[in-house]
Amino acid sequence: MKKIILFFFFSCTVFISFAQKNENYNTLSITPEIFVGQTFQPNSWFPKLKTHYMFGVSLENKNGNFIKNWNSTINLSTTGVAAYYSSLGNNEVVGNAVSILPFVEINLNKQATFSAKFGLGASYFTKKYHPENNALNTAVSTNFTWAFLTSIYYNFQLKNERLLKIGVGYFHHSNGHTQLPNSGLNSALASISTSFELKKKYINADSNIGLKSNLKKYTKFYEVRYGQGIQKFIDHKSSIKVINSLEIKGGLFYKDILKFSTGITYSFYQHYYDYIKEYEVEPYFNNPFLNASNIYVSVGIEALFGNIGIDWEGGLNVHKPFYKEHYILEEEALDNIYKLKKVFLGKLGLKLYAINTFKKPKSNFYIGTHIKSNLSQADYTELSIGFVHRFLN
Repeated sequence: MKKIILFFFFSCTVFISFAQKNENYNTLSITPEIFVGQTFQPNSWFPKLKTHYMFGVSLENKNGNFIKNWNSTINLSTTGVAAYYSSLGNNEVVGNAVSILPFVEINLNKQATFSAKFGLGASYFTKKYHPENNALNTAVSTNFTWAFLTSIYYNFQLKNERLLKIGVGYFHHSNGHTQLPNSGLNSALASISTSFELKKKYINADSNIGLKSNLKKYTKFYEVRYGQGIQKFIDHKSSIKVINSLEIKGGLFYKDILKFSTGITYSFYQHYYDYIKEYEVEPYFNNPFLNASNIYVSVGIEALFGNIGIDWEGGLNVHKPFYKEHYILEEEALDNIYKLKKVFLGKLGLKLYAINTFKKPKSNFYIGTHIKSNLSQADYTELSIGFVHRFLN
């Protein structure tokens, strides 16, 4: 599973950075960036963390026609991939991290003086939790974790016309509940960066692949997805078991760059089922299959960048009875946060499409990887396959 997710992110990196080479105008740049900030202690007993230092290098692709598709809706500036090296402030407990994140950057005003960057990828940590050798590191219990970065930049030009960017951002690490403990790490960072142009290329518009432009502003679609997640249950000693999910949803493409959807998902938790059967937990034992199930409704938005989709989803649990016992087993008692986590859920992830979505195919397939959460706490990490069909008439 770990190798599959890493291969998926590598594929996304290639597509985001180097796809769309057939457009009218393309600029490839490299951007070094220096960060300084603070990683917050995930709990009261966690060891003290000193200043967080991070160095990053981004490979950025500014593409005229690609950006033009987005500018009628969102002022897209750049797509690319970034690599980061982090010193989180305690080498003995949390070590250092190396991160790779595909990202998009959006201009927030017409003058392009302010912009926002969103990246989702993976990190490798040099230190992780061990019950004997590193028991204090309850934040990171796997070498590989999810990584999420969002930053706001102020952009201004120097006298030599070089662009200088000053930013503030938030960096989050979590393994998606694939191993416990998993408190995660959250960092607030400030940065400074500049770009160096590597390649600038003009291409005749006639060489364009002829992306279709005669479709309606809104196009209806339906989507079917099967996912298989992995999850640790209760503590680090438990085995990893699967969550199988089937989702059906429908909605609208907007100008073929955004997908708005609503749907219903059924999930079956193998950990829940086995625990109910083994310990004959009442009142769940009378129907362990139903009580190990989860049904939720959701709404989502997906941003499309050729072969890549960045997917956000939020929803409500209609049926998840055993989560109450799961929460007690982990937290020992119910509290007000439990009420929110039982009801609200979220999903964030990436999709890799077989056919470039700018070609507006009637049918398309994808593979995806997501992290699902109970409110803001990771529930499980999922790999999925899906089919999308749009109604062109």
